[in-house]
Amino acid sequence: MSQTTTMSEGETAWRGAVMNGRVIVALIFREAALRFGAGPIGYVWTMVEPTLLVGLMLLMRVYIKNYAPAFGESSTLFLLTGLISFRITRNTINKAGKAIGSNQALFGFGAIKPPDVVIARTVVEFTIWMLVLTFFFVLCGRLLQIEMISNFQDFVMALAAMFYFCLAMSMFNATFGALVPLWRTIWKIMTLPLLFASGVLYVPSSMPPEVLNIIWWNPFLHCIEALRSSSYLDYLSLYSPTYLMSFTTAILLLSLAVERLFRKEIIRSRNDDDDDEDVL
Repeated sequence: MSQTTTMSEGETAWRGAVMNGRVIVALIFREAALRFGAGPIGYVWTMVEPTLLVGLMLLMRVYIKNYAPAFGESSTLFLLTGLISFRITRNTINKAGKAIGSNQALFGFGAIKPPDVVIARTVVEFTIWMLVLTFFFVLCGRLLQIEMISNFQDFVMALAAMFYFCLAMSMFNATFGALVPLWRTIWKIMTLPLLFASGVLYVPSSMPPEVLNIIWWNPFLHCIEALRSSSYLDYLSLYSPTYLMSFTTAILLLSLAVERLFRKEIIRSRNDDDDDEDVL
């Protein structure tokens, strides 16, 4: 009798997991359709917009300002690894952090929960930036005749860590933003100095100890250092996988716990998200 009960419970859990997986896959396709638009122009513009922005920033800093590389021989490679990883994390979090507010109509269907829409949007936004990263790495590697990735295993692990961090922070922002709308404003203010506090334009390990003791706690810095260290063999990185994984897991568990406790309030929250986009 107990064995039958155990099998029944296991079977129910498996069916629930499969159903939830199907819901998330369907939401991913829905998010992609909404993000890209109905026609092929939408797909093209979705890729061209971030590509032009990153390319313009590289052009301004490398060629117009005659930017000297902070590390290595190529200023383009150094800036590209910093800018791309910074844009991947911050823009994915900003976009996916609004997923609950913009998908409230879907929660009337019992199978769809707030975390599902956050996961779906995180996957779509992160994938878009992966395509942008691939474009720039291939283009710069061919034009400059340099090796863009020195350690492919570390490169893949860095991207996986960045995705995990984006998912956790997106869940946190979406959950707390729905419960406490003031959090959205606080988040915007907190992220203003990130470009300078995350080591995008300089080598963090070269900073004075007083500065290192502060910026080391910035998880965005660890994401950038993780990707950048995979492009250099002799780069002195501050990346701590233990810290980044611990911070990310704590944020994710906290977000999921709060979402489960206050799910009704989150679903009923007013959608007042804006669609402003960061320039840097």
